[in-house]
Amino acid sequence: MGYHGQRSYRQPRVQKQNNPELVARIEKTAARGTSSLTDWERNFLGSLLDSAKTWGRLTAKQHEVYQRIEKKTDPAHQAAITDWRSKWTQDMREKAVFAALYYKANPPYFGEVADRILNDSSFIPSEKLYRKMVENKYIQRACQHAQNGALYEIGALVTVRDSGGVVGLIRAYRGKDAIVLEALDNLSATKGARIYKVLPVGGALPIETEERYLKKKR
Repeated sequence: MGYHGQRSYRQPRVQKQNNPELVARIEKTAARGTSSLTDWERNFLGSLLDSAKTWGRLTAKQHEVYQRIEKKTDPAHQAAITDWRSKWTQDMREKAVFAALYYKANPPYFGEVADRILNDSSFIPSEKLYRKMVENKYIQRACQHAQNGALYEIGALVTVRDSGGVVGLIRAYRGKDAIVLEALDNLSATKGARIYKVLPVGGALPIETEERYLKKKR
């Protein structure tokens, strides 16, 4: 069939639809979020409003993001946030800081939030985020280990355990004595993971090792 005999195929035209309920819903969200939304969120709602007026619907991804913004502006949600902030205490702040230090020392979880907690004393994480960061079993273990304090005092004479499980530079001194120079903060959920700086007897330089690789000199 020649060129002029070919059929012409056209893409079907998408019909515009009127959806006043969706338009009203988005407008209501925008009005409620005047002071609580970010510039990006306000601009996003403007884009959604144009889509709703033109096509009468949103894509699945647009609707997913919109639902999060809508919840953020909900009066009940705002009231819950206000109530949570009113209950924020210095003790909770200290627990959040400890958790932030833990996550910075044990990446990769909660890295961005940990930075905000450590760098902005006025930042209050959401209740859901706080409980997820602070009240999990790893932070509770690490907190307990930190509260227990160092097992060996500065100046104490200890012995490096003579076992195959000893790793790191201290391994070369298994079965030998060392002097504790410093006990560092414990930011691990693992028992016996507190870091010590010790000077092996006869050694020239201090070595950092873990509490579990040491035992009291007998």
